[in-house]
Amino acid sequence: MNKQQTTFDDFFSECYLKYREYIKNYIAIRICHPHEAEDLAQDVFVRLWEHRAFVNKDTVWSLLFTIARNIVTDKIRRYYKQEDFVAYVYNRMEDTSRNTTEDTIHFRELKKMHDQVMETLPVKRRQIYELSFNHELSCPAIAGKLSLSPRTVECQLLLARKTVRTYLKNEFSKVG
Repeated sequence: MNKQQTTFDDFFSECYLKYREYIKNYIAIRICHPHEAEDLAQDVFVRLWEHRAFVNKDTVWSLLFTIARNIVTDKIRRYYKQEDFVAYVYNRMEDTSRNTTEDTIHFRELKKMHDQVMETLPVKRRQIYELSFNHELSCPAIAGKLSLSPRTVECQLLLARKTVRTYLKNEFSKVG
C-alpha cells in the first residue's frame, strides 16, 4: 500500500466516524422506513469509496449529502414503483356501497386473478407477500415473525410483487 492510499484510508475513516450519524439522520427523516437509514447511510459511504479518486477533501461534506440525497431519491422512487396497484384497487373498492354492480364484478375478477397468481408463488415468498399485502406488515416485522433477515424479506417481496404485476399486466393485455 502506498502513502497516498494510506492517507485516503485514514481520511475516509475520519469522514465515516465524523459524518455517519449526520448522514444517517438526514436519510432517516426523508424516507418512509427510517429503520433502513443505517443501511442507506452505509451505501453513501460505499459510493464515496467507489469514487474516491474524485473526492476532494475540501468538498467531501457537500459530496456526502449529495450522494445521500441521490440515494434517498432512488429509494423513494423504488418504493413507489413497488407499490402494488392491486392494493390500490383493493383499497378503493372496499366500500362497495358506493360502487356499481360493474365495479363489483371487476373487483371480483381482479381478486380472482390476484389469488391465482399468489398460488403460483413459492411457499415462503407467498407467505411474505401475504403478510405484507393482507396484514400490511413492514419488512422488519415480517423478518422478525419469520426469523429471516430484512434484506431477504425485501428481496422476496420485490420478486413477489414483480410476479403479481407481470401476471396481471399480461392478463389485462389479453382482455384489452
